[in-house]
Amino acid sequence: MEGIALIIESSIGILLLIYAGFCWVKQGVHVKGKGWKSKEEMPKSFWFSIVFCLLLGVYMLVSNFLFPR
Repeated sequence: MEGIALIIESSIGILLLIYAGFCWVKQGVHVKGKGWKSKEEMPKSFWFSIVFCLLLGVYMLVSNFLFPR
């Protein structure tokens, strides 16, 4: 069961990093209720999403290997 949790958490971490990369390449972000907005239209939401996804994604990947259960 622990192996499945490791795979799921690692997969979610990778998906978060992929989403952050996608937003960076497209220079936009999906905003709830407003749809896809560019970096120029919603700069705070853009940077919050990038930083949040990067930090959470890296944490999920690193924590699985530094702090095994």
